Amino acid sequence: MTFSRRHFATAFMGASVTAALSGVAGAAPRWDHDRDYPEVRELVDRTQSDLRTAVDLEHGGKQADRYRNAQDHLSDFDRSLSKGHFDKDRLDKAIGDLQHLLDHNTLQASTREALRRDLEDLRVARDHHDH
Repeated sequence: MTFSRRHFATAFMGASVTAALSGVAGAAPRWDHDRDYPEVRELVDRTQSDLRTAVDLEHGGKQADRYRNAQDHLSDFDRSLSKGHFDKDRLDKAIGDLQHLLDHNTLQASTREALRRDLEDLRVARDHHDH
C-alpha cells in the first residue's frame, strides 16, 4: 500500500495532535515564572519599596526588627517566585510580619495606608492562588 504525500502529512498531523493532547492532559502544569507571576513579583517589589520608605521613621529595637523580618520574608517569597514556585507558607509569613508591623510600629498616615494596601493586595494574591 502506498501513501501519497498528502495522506502521509494528514496521518502525521493527526498522530502529532493526538500525542500532544494526551501529553497535555496527563502532564502536571509547568509554570513559566516569567509569564505566570509578574504581577505578584511587582506587588512584592512595591511592598519592599513601601517598607523602605517606612523604615525612615523607625525608632530602633523591635520596630527595626519588624521591618527586617517583613523584608526578609518577602525576599524569600520572591526568590521562590523567581524559580517558578508560589510558596504560600513564605507569603503567609510575610503577611503576618506586615500585619504585626502595622499593629505595632509608629508610621505616618500615608505610609500606613500604603502598607495596608500592600497587605490587602498580598492577601488577594494568596487567595487567588488558592483557587
